[in-house]
Amino acid sequence: MSSIQEKMAAALANKDLGNESFKQGDTKKALTQYHLAVLALSGLDNQMSGMPMMSSMHPQEGAATEEQRNEIKLNLAVVYANMAACHLKNANYKRAIEVCNSALKNDPNSVKAKFRRGQAKLGDGNLAGAEADFLSLGEKVPGVKAELEKIKKKSKEADEKQRKTMGGFLSRGRIITPEDEQEENSQSASSTSASASVPALAPAVKATPKSKPTLASKTTSQSRKPKPIPKEEEYTPSIWSGTAPKIQELAEGEE
Repeated sequence: MSSIQEKMAAALANKDLGNESFKQGDTKKALTQYHLAVLALSGLDNQMSGMPMMSSMHPQEGAATEEQRNEIKLNLAVVYANMAACHLKNANYKRAIEVCNSALKNDPNSVKAKFRRGQAKLGDGNLAGAEADFLSLGEKVPGVKAELEKIKKKSKEADEKQRKTMGGFLSRGRIITPEDEQEENSQSASSTSASASVPALAPAVKATPKSKPTLASKTTSQSRKPKPIPKEEEYTPSIWSGTAPKIQELAEGEE
């Protein structure tokens, strides 16, 4: 047995141990064994990539054939897909998507990796991405139809939640866009400024009924009547005729 075959067998042994642990429900131990398998297979793949063959008849010691390289990649895809099953069971959806991507990088046709990536996207809330993965497999693949039904149900629940959040606008066919909201705000501001420019009407003065005049009010009104201006007395010459003309002249305004 060559060194390549021995290393590959050791890696597959770790994979089998991981499978047994997963069946027993010990995902932590299973992930440990899968991780060891990935390290061994990845290192083997990198080693083979850096050792070119001397000739097609006598390859360099430690080099691998094309068939062995393909086998390593396929086994890597299987181990990564098994790791995804552990992450799905632990509801670690983002990590499950990552390892599924690694599996599909080694084997783009891995049905198990694509199916589990769809499950992980569904658990992570990416309904469109999950639907795309399941539809690419086709409904003939076992389990795909059931997963598509789950997506349909979750999509309906999301629509109902959005309708309640939007206050019924979606059910009436109206969706408030940022442009609509901006227009409503501008209209509200203009109406507010217009109402502020209109002067406020003075409150109506309530007429008070006239009261009958009392004796006190009559007395007050009579006491407030203006006094008559006394008439100017005509000048009568004094018995002293010598001074009377001079006083008369001053009264007429002469200096």
